[in-house]
Amino acid sequence: MKKQNLRNILMFSLFAILAVASVHAQSSREQTANIPFSFTVADKTFPAGEYRIERLNPSSDKAAIAIKSADGHLSKIVLTMPVQSNVTRENAKLVFNHYGDQYFLAQVWTPADNTGLAVPESKMERSLARNSGQQREPERTAIALNARRN
Repeated sequence: MKKQNLRNILMFSLFAILAVASVHAQSSREQTANIPFSFTVADKTFPAGEYRIERLNPSSDKAAIAIKSADGHLSKIVLTMPVQSNVTRENAKLVFNHYGDQYFLAQVWTPADNTGLAVPESKMERSLARNSGQQREPERTAIALNARRN
């Protein structure tokens, strides 16, 4: 009887550990986006193309994201700040600020959540915004993020 109880406890514990690991793996999964224009993140400019975006430390309040080209040749890690919306997002997306034909990654939103990650403005973006003479918010463009298929 004791062996049976011990076996049941061990099996339950194993299933619990596997369930927690599975949820954690799903929450930190990379997502992909096909971005049809060149864009800047911090001080680095990326050409149009397919990119992988991953939140590196999902349990920390000091969130960082990694952006990598599909071929792995270009990458950037950037610290972000939390941002909230009054609306829960149905789909994951990237939001870009743009001034004419220059695009800057501004936000990353995950699905089924009202919190996102804001990328701080770079010196280049602040300078461009100041020199563009715009007194209003920059134009914004959203690109869908999709779960990465292995």
